[in-house]
Amino acid sequence: MKQVFDRYVETSFDGSAQATFKFTQFERNYRRYFPEDRSSRVLDIGIGRGEMLTCMKNWGYQEKVVDISPSTVAHCLKLGLDCELTDDTVAWLSARAGQFHLVTCLDVLEHVPSSQVVGFLAAVRDSLTVNGIVIVQVPNLQSPFGYLHHFNDLTHVTGFVEHSLSQALLAAGFGVFDFHGFEESCGNGYRPMVRKLLRSAYWRGIRALRRLNSNPDPRILNPVMYALVRR
Repeated sequence: MKQVFDRYVETSFDGSAQATFKFTQFERNYRRYFPEDRSSRVLDIGIGRGEMLTCMKNWGYQEKVVDISPSTVAHCLKLGLDCELTDDTVAWLSARAGQFHLVTCLDVLEHVPSSQVVGFLAAVRDSLTVNGIVIVQVPNLQSPFGYLHHFNDLTHVTGFVEHSLSQALLAAGFGVFDFHGFEESCGNGYRPMVRKLLRSAYWRGIRALRRLNSNPDPRILNPVMYALVRR
């Protein structure tokens, strides 16, 4: 996968421009979890095109990002964002124990081989301050359309549902966490409201089919979910 990661911006996105709709989505989903104290140290692992880091900067935090892709780091440095390249994220985190009040790990864990997921999360945990928070966002394979997010990227090698992500978090030493559906339909206009109403009806139908077939029926059906995890 090195060839893909080395040119990740060029091979994995529809152009190099930031997806500005994500600014609204991150504000809607994640802003409320950030510390009130703007001097708190926050870290974004896996930068992509830098949307989360841009939000951190705009919200007034001492933002920092680490990534294994020379392409994404170079791209985000051009945007004036504080980025650092590493070839070993676990070692990088281990050298910074207890430093971060909040860590975001958005669309990253699915890139980590399953045999390394627990060690990766344990390193994230150790990098947090006491009562620090990590937000872990992944494609939701218990969603009817989660596979579209998961298989959209060749470098996605591990898939998650609520139970498997719980297993990994518990094994990594976390004990306090809860799961949420990532809300992609943001705004107060007519269209978002209609979309949510139609989606709710569709989800009720999915749950009825699962009961009919005696299948597991996890709580979250959003194609993307996140865990809010406290140290």
